[in-house]
Formats: sequence, C-alpha cells, structure tokens
Amino acid sequence: MNLYPEGEVQAGLTFVAMAAALGLGSGGVFAWVGVLAPQGKVGSISGVVSAAGGLGGYFPPLVMGATYDAATRSYSIGLLLLVATALVALVFTIVAVQGRTKPRVVPPGLAGPRP
Repeated sequence: MNLYPEGEVQAGLTFVAMAAALGLGSGGVFAWVGVLAPQGKVGSISGVVSAAGGLGGYFPPLVMGATYDAATRSYSIGLLLLVATALVALVFTIVAVQGRTKPRVVPPGLAGPRP
C-alpha cells in the first residue's frame, strides 16, 4: 500500500502557489476599490465586489458539472462558456467603463520622497 503517491509534493506546491496568486489578485482588486471609489461608498462597493466574487466561486463549478460530457469525459462546453463570459466582461469593461476612472490618487504616507 503506497500512502505517498508520486506527484503529491508537486501538486501541493502548485496549489499553494495558486492560492498565493489568487490572494494577491484579490488584494489588488480591493486596493483599487479604495483608490477609485468615492470616500463614503468604499464599504458598499467593496461589498458588491465581494458578492460578485462569491458568485464567481459558486456558479462556475455548477456549470462545469452540468455541462460535463461523460461520453467523451470532457468539460469543453463549460470551458467555452467560461471563455465567453470572460469575453463579454472584457467588452463591457472596454465599452462601458472607458474614461470613467479618476486620476490616480496616492494615499498619504504611500507617496515617495519629495525632490
């Protein structure tokens, strides 16, 4: 009985690296919310962003399971739907959000040394 299958360490390190990258991405999103949102609405906007992230973590596995093709052992339909969703979000971002951002504001204390 082999309790330590080959590849276990590599798979574990890969999942730890993915978790770290996801954490950095999440931190980046919330940092931008704090910079770009109006000061009195940062909490509300952060809540909406969190809800969108929660839904994004809940529905894709359901879609992948519902579109799994057992005959070919393929998730291709679900993956194509995820790609289509990402492309729709990209087009929406380019069209609807273009030109709506404020100039970059550096919070006090994070600005570099003055010349």
